[in-house]
Amino acid sequence: MMISYLLSLVCGLYGGGATQEVAQVENHSVRIVGSFRDNTTKDFLKKSTIRAVFKSGKQLTYETNANGEYEIVVPDSTQFLTFDSEGYRTHTVPVTFIGKISSKATFKIAPEMVLTKDSLQVSESPSQLLYVSFLFPDGMDVNHVVAKKNSRAFTSLDYRKTYNKGKHFTWDATELSKGIYEYKSTTPEGKKLYYKQFEVKAGYNFMEVTPQPEESLSPPVVALTDQVLYFSQSTYELSEEVKTNLDAISKALLAQPQTKLQITGHTDNVGESDKNLILSEYRAKVVASYLEQKGVSASQLVVEWKGAAAPAVSNDVEDNKVKNRRVELKVIP
Repeated sequence: MMISYLLSLVCGLYGGGATQEVAQVENHSVRIVGSFRDNTTKDFLKKSTIRAVFKSGKQLTYETNANGEYEIVVPDSTQFLTFDSEGYRTHTVPVTFIGKISSKATFKIAPEMVLTKDSLQVSESPSQLLYVSFLFPDGMDVNHVVAKKNSRAFTSLDYRKTYNKGKHFTWDATELSKGIYEYKSTTPEGKKLYYKQFEVKAGYNFMEVTPQPEESLSPPVVALTDQVLYFSQSTYELSEEVKTNLDAISKALLAQPQTKLQITGHTDNVGESDKNLILSEYRAKVVASYLEQKGVSASQLVVEWKGAAAPAVSNDVEDNKVKNRRVELKVIP
C-alpha cells in the first residue's frame, strides 16, 4: 500500500498519472524521467502513455503531464517499456538492468516518436543504448571508459565535478553494439574507483555507477579446467546442460584473455567414417561458435575434430558409445 501511495504521489506531483494494473510494484524500483518528442520536428508531444511490462506478465501504465513529460517508478523485473502517443507508431523497447540499482538512481529517456504515416521509413530493430546513473563524492573528477571485451574500441565518458554537486548525474544514452564490455572509472591520477564486466543487449541497458571497495576493482579470476561435453547420437545440438557449462567457461575465458582452449570433436563408431568425421567437425564448431557469441575471442579457441578415430572407451557396448559422442575441452595456459 505504501508503494502504491508513493507512486500516485510522484505522478501527481509531476502532473501525470499512473493506471495501476498490479497491486504493487515488485522488487527493487527504478526511477525514469523524460518526455516525448516528434522525431522530425523535435516538438514535445502531449497526452502520451508509457507501459511497463514485467517478467510476471503484469503491467503498469503511466500518463504524461500536460507538457508531455513523465516521471515513473518501475521494478527491476521490467522486461519492456512501451511508448504510445496519438497519431504515432507504438514504440516498444526491451529493458535490461545491469547489476543492482539503488532507489537513488535516475535515468532520463526521451523517446522520439515516428508518425504512423512515416513508420515504413524506420527500422523495426531496436538499437543498444546504455544509460548510466553516477554518484561520486562531491568535488571529485572521474574518468569513465566503456571498452568492448577483446577489442580496441572504447567510449570515453568524461565526468567532471562541475556536473556532480554530490547528487546523481545521468549520462545521456550511449549507443553500443551487442557484446561483452568492461566499465572502468578512475580519478585523473589513475586511482581505480569502479570496475564492472557486463553484457549489452538489444534495447535500453541501465547501469548505476558508484565507488566500489578496493578488492572489487579488478576483473574476477575464474577457475578454468578441462571438461567433456556430451551429445545425443548423430546430432550436434547443444543441450541446456552443455549451454550452462559453456556459459561458465565463456566467463572464465573472458576474465583470462591470455588463456586458450582446445576444442576437439568426437563421435562413436556408428555409421560411415567420413560422415562421422563431418559430425565431429560440426560438434566442435558449434561449441566454438557458442563461446564466440558470448564474447570470447576466436584467437583463444583451437578447434579440431577426429571423427571416431580417438574413442575415449571401447565402442563395444551402448553405454560406452554414449561416452564417445563428445567434445573435449582442454585448457592451454
